[in-house]
Amino acid sequence: MIFSVTSLTDSSSSDFNGFRPNPAAAAAFSWRSPSTNSLADISDPDYEAQLQTIEAATLAEYSSLTGQDRNSILVDYDIFVNVPRLSAKNIDSLQTLYEADSLDFRLNEGANAIDRGMNLPTITDGFSGESPDLGALEFGELRPLFGPRP
Repeated sequence: MIFSVTSLTDSSSSDFNGFRPNPAAAAAFSWRSPSTNSLADISDPDYEAQLQTIEAATLAEYSSLTGQDRNSILVDYDIFVNVPRLSAKNIDSLQTLYEADSLDFRLNEGANAIDRGMNLPTITDGFSGESPDLGALEFGELRPLFGPRP
């Protein structure tokens, strides 16, 4: 499963996310919540029965069925300048600690995450392009320095 949410209200929302595809997942997305205009009573021992579950194999199907993530996109490791592909199946690399300087989470030129974010005043101020990029780093910005400065 790529994304699974359980909410006790129908007013929760999700949008402007980047999801890495998982073609092997029969149900890649799951959204559990009460039906429209109702609340789940968590004090009710049977509150789980008050929730409806919607599962979908693709982002498009999930968005269509739930109305969630209509502006979200599928992304992969190739959008980043230098972020190695990780796999839970590779036990040798699963517990690897990486040096922060060896990774570069800036977006590659042409990445589909460029200009796909939402403008949030005082948070995304200073973005370049039509809208903010998805992720923490705006395309074209200098690589941030972490830790002690020279």
